Amino acid sequence: MKNLKTYCTIFLFSLYWVSNTSCNRENSIDVNQDKIYTTYILIYDANEDKTYARAVFQFSNAVGTQLQLTAPSEIYFNNDILTFKNALAYYEKEYAGKISSGTFKWKNTNGTEYTNSVSITPIGFPANLDTIHRNAAYEMFWVGDSLSANHSVSLTVNGVLENDAQYFTQNNVNSKSIILSLNQLQALGQGAGTLWMQRVYNPALVQKTSAGGAIYGKYTAVTKHSYLK
Repeated sequence: MKNLKTYCTIFLFSLYWVSNTSCNRENSIDVNQDKIYTTYILIYDANEDKTYARAVFQFSNAVGTQLQLTAPSEIYFNNDILTFKNALAYYEKEYAGKISSGTFKWKNTNGTEYTNSVSITPIGFPANLDTIHRNAAYEMFWVGDSLSANHSVSLTVNGVLENDAQYFTQNNVNSKSIILSLNQLQALGQGAGTLWMQRVYNPALVQKTSAGGAIYGKYTAVTKHSYLK
């Protein structure tokens, strides 16, 4: 149960900027259309074998008031319209299976269209990762392509104790591994551990307003269980 709670916490933390102002929202027609900040996210979760296409609209910047689109404004992914999720104030469509790439198309209330594409790159844990020794730094080589520009990998290791977790990242081009430092491993208790890993592609937007925005392609690997010795 603790590992499930931790996984959910990580997922929600990655979207904290979506929900932290969810009670403060406006209709998109009430703001300058060129001041709308757009965030597009394509996520594949290998644990669920589901893909999520999401879009967030905010006024001015990434922490601005969240916006609900006003007709005729609309948002599509691969020609499928995204539905507004009221609880977290973002737009989403779910798909069964993996969608490796796609295109978001947003039309604002003035009829101006913005088109941006993104892809995801698979990543997985090595099969021989049954035990991690905490008495020395450990280099974990993932299964999948080495990193290219605008790609990064994040790894969270959850230990046996409550709030016992360590976070690791890698964003160096051509890297194919991530190093778990000695001090962070020693901060984890001995026992069964759960590893959560995600690869993120974050290229620049091609078409955007003056407020800017971001686009992400995320691949979440199948969760790995390993003994922390």
